[in-house]
Parts: sequence; C-alpha cells; structure tokens
Amino acid sequence: MKKTYFVYRDSEALERQSDGAEFCKIPEFYDAQIYFYCDEYMLFWTSIEDVGDLNKARNFKLKDNIAPATLEEISDEGLIGYIDTVKQYNIENGKVVGITYIHLDS
Repeated sequence: MKKTYFVYRDSEALERQSDGAEFCKIPEFYDAQIYFYCDEYMLFWTSIEDVGDLNKARNFKLKDNIAPATLEEISDEGLIGYIDTVKQYNIENGKVVGITYIHLDS
C-alpha cells in the first residue's frame, strides 16, 4: 500500500532536521480542516502561517491515524502554492518499508 503526502518545507524545517510539514486530515476530529504535521517531532499546526513556530505547534493525542490531504482539498483551500515536495510512503504489513521523494522545482 502507498500513502502520498504533499509537504511544505517551512523556513524552520532544516533546524528541526525535518522534511517539512505534511498536509493532512485528522478523521477523528470530524472537520474538513487541513492540518500540517511534522513527522520528526510529532507536532501539528493548524495554520500554514504558523508552521515551524514551535510555540504555535499542537501536540494532539490521537486515537487513530492521520490521513493525507488530497491535492484537490489543498487546492480548494488555496494552499497549492505551498507544496514543495511529494512524499510517498510504501507500507507493507503496517510498516514503512520505503519512502520516495519528488522535490518540485519552484
């Protein structure tokens, strides 16, 4: 199985040793909001403008998994210009066995 995330590489990503923040949805919140998730620090942001500011990060305790935001959802929110990377996880038996990155030219 593959999961594809769109990633925003914020100005603080390098300092966090991070790929950036993944555009995601949180199904258990039952809302249509796009959240931004830093996998390395397990932190969320609720606004693209706040991504990278650790003082504005949220540490949600989730019961279920997050889901990737679709390209259509990102476009509908006017956030498509923030996508820097496409990150695809290859998952087998519930474990990540590989990650493919496509860095977009700006």
